[in-house]
Formats: sequence, structure tokens, C-alpha cells
Amino acid sequence: MTPPPDAAIAMAPSPKNRPWGGLGVDPRRAITDTTIVCLICGKAFRQLTNTHLRTHAVTTTDYKRRFGYNAGRALMAQALRRLYADRAIRVGLATKIRMRPIVIRPELRRRGGQRAVALEERLTRQEVRRQRL
Repeated sequence: MTPPPDAAIAMAPSPKNRPWGGLGVDPRRAITDTTIVCLICGKAFRQLTNTHLRTHAVTTTDYKRRFGYNAGRALMAQALRRLYADRAIRVGLATKIRMRPIVIRPELRRRGGQRAVALEERLTRQEVRRQRL
């Protein structure tokens, strides 16, 4: 029997016991050019899959919310993300997508681009402000 997601999160080792403990403070550091480190178990992958996250009884949405990632963040190494983006451009993926959510769902237009700001984005904004000074 799989424990509920809250129980799995509670069972995860504390940051002091983790060799990668500092990564949770700034989730952007867990993603490098070649790997992404799972902030629950500390293993490095090219991509954090739903299958791996299921071993921790966590969904991708829960994982991103727990560690402060943007909702749209791909849980994959930067090199792999570039590879997928280049391939999408090469095969013309954008021209094959016919459904535009903002056209089909007018309530999205009314929101005016409002969305929650995750820890990752807040840290990036702070970093940019410091560099300007």
C-alpha cells in the first residue's frame, strides 16, 4: 500500500541529513546542464519522470510546489531541454498545435496574465536586481 503524499513528504530525510541539503534553499541549483538532482532522494537524472516521483508518492505538481519551482518548469537537464526544443523547431511542432487555450477559454484573458510566483522566479528576480545595483 502506497502512503499518502503528505506521509511520503514527512518521511523524507531532513535537509541537515542530506548531502544535497543546500539545493532545497535555491531549487535552481538542482538543475545543471547535464543533470537534475531529485531533492527528495538526492539521485541525479537527465529528467525527473513521473515514474521516479511516484516512488516518493509525489506528483510533478506537488514536487514543484514543495520545492518552489515554477509550474511550467521542465524537470529535466538543460541540455536535454535544448535538444527537445531544437527538435520541436525542426519538425515544426508549433504549426501543428491548433488549440490555443487563451482563445478557447476567455476566462484566461480576463485574468490578465495573473499567476502565482514560485520561489524559483522570486530568487531569479532578486538576483537580477542585485546585479543591476
